[in-house]
Amino acid sequence: MVALKLPEYTKRLIVLDILGALAGLAGGLGAIIFRQMVSLNNRLFFDTVLPLISFDIAGYNAGMIFLPALGGLIVGSIVMKYAPETKGHGVPEVMEAVALRGGRIRKRVAFMKIIVSSITIGSGGSAGREGPIAQIGASIGSLLAQIFKLSPNDTRLLVVCGLSAGIAGTFNAPLGGAIFGMEVLLRGISIFNATAVILASVIGAATAASVLGQRPAFNAPIITTWNPQELLLYILLGIIFGLLAVVWVKVFYAFEEVFARLRIPDRYKPVLGGLATGVLLMLFPQFGIGGVGYEGINMVLAGELTLMLVLTLGMLKILATSFTIGSGGSGGIFAPSLYIGSMFGTATGILFQAAFPNLVSHPFTYTLAGMGALFAGAAQAPLNVIVMIPEMSGDYALIPPLMASSVSSFFVAWIFLKGSSIYTIKLERRGVKLRMGRPYALDVITVEEVMTRNVVTVPSDMPVAALEIMFEEYGHMGYPIVEKDKLVGIVTLSDVQKVPNEKRGETRVIEIASKNLVVAYPDETMREALDKMYKHNVGRLPVVDRNNPQRIVGIISKKDILRAFEIATGRIIE
Repeated sequence: MVALKLPEYTKRLIVLDILGALAGLAGGLGAIIFRQMVSLNNRLFFDTVLPLISFDIAGYNAGMIFLPALGGLIVGSIVMKYAPETKGHGVPEVMEAVALRGGRIRKRVAFMKIIVSSITIGSGGSAGREGPIAQIGASIGSLLAQIFKLSPNDTRLLVVCGLSAGIAGTFNAPLGGAIFGMEVLLRGISIFNATAVILASVIGAATAASVLGQRPAFNAPIITTWNPQELLLYILLGIIFGLLAVVWVKVFYAFEEVFARLRIPDRYKPVLGGLATGVLLMLFPQFGIGGVGYEGINMVLAGELTLMLVLTLGMLKILATSFTIGSGGSGGIFAPSLYIGSMFGTATGILFQAAFPNLVSHPFTYTLAGMGALFAGAAQAPLNVIVMIPEMSGDYALIPPLMASSVSSFFVAWIFLKGSSIYTIKLERRGVKLRMGRPYALDVITVEEVMTRNVVTVPSDMPVAALEIMFEEYGHMGYPIVEKDKLVGIVTLSDVQKVPNEKRGETRVIEIASKNLVVAYPDETMREALDKMYKHNVGRLPVVDRNNPQRIVGIISKKDILRAFEIATGRIIE
């Protein structure tokens, strides 16, 4: 009998598929544990703590104000002491690990994320499950990779497997979980690596379904009737929701910025966010303002809410989520985005029906389209919602309108967000610039890291003839001109070549220099510097102090860009 001899790359793929399946099983178990912990904390806060602190104000239970604040106090203390990376919505931290750290995530993250996110959501904070379970599943995948000592590329793949399995399990959406990992984290993947992710996602969903059941995430009645003429309205909805997605992202990060600037210890900031959320929860206790919010989505899908109410709830959910997560709470933004999109989608459908009564037969058809369109724009992930919304609702009839509205929203938001998303902006504020889930190599290198510090400068009154000698001696193609320690211009070889030979002895370099300078700053990325060089068609940029633009601190040229590529490539792969 002849033994089957497999190529090395085939063996690698088999091993990755097996480990992907293990990550899927672990991710599914993580989804089960996390869902159970959220339910446990919800009962603890609302069934045990709330009766002890309840008191009536004008017919409202004012004790609700303090539940998210109490949760925030517990979460803030745990996060700051044990795992700061568990603060916020989780997905950006996974993206950073995949892009820049070879997929390595600290071992404690999965355990700590289960605790802090379940407390945030269970106590009434406005947050979703996708961010936490993404970070939990990714941490499990990273742990498996570290145990088996995989390469950075294989570790990244296993991280995506764990993340996809967790999302598939918690939302009962195996295909959506796989696409979330491949679209949001990797923005593309080979067919061979995709098999591991799909396998993990299916196993994760099956594992969770064996305990949690196979019910859709929310109850959508089969109301998604539409006709081809309506596609224009869905495209219009997508354009509107692309702009709304930009507003949602800007408001979310504006609140995060406000909390970041507060001069109080970080551990107490979630308490303030919890108090603000608690006020909204007290005023609208039964509409899903707090927690994941699926009860509110189910109500709007059932047609139980009025136009003014859905508009109000949509705006309040934006505020509640911004308060909760922006202040340092732990939870995702996927479910809040669905909630906000469902409310404004319903409002849009009602208005469309009033304007086109013969065309729009059921306004609540636009509810699901609004969900998908808002997240597609905010997260820059249209493919994910086109697949995931039907899986979560159990209704596949809306796929063509979902495609029209989500792609339209994605494109509009892409223009205004300039390629960023609600997930990547958090990293950009730390200096890590990702576009569409992947880093530009030059986005991870600053000008200061590669600039030439010992700059050869020339005085403003130097004769051009003397400068010719410097071109031959040093080999540089351009020199900054300094007068009394101040940068006043830059002169290049092409400037010199325009001066007739007989006039080079009497002509001073300042007379032929470029004085409208294009400069770089030490804290800029090399991509930003390269963009300036390309836009202005120059081969070098003086680097100046941002606080004193006439003080030159370095210079960068095209050879520095090549060196930056070498450094960045090593940094991303290591």
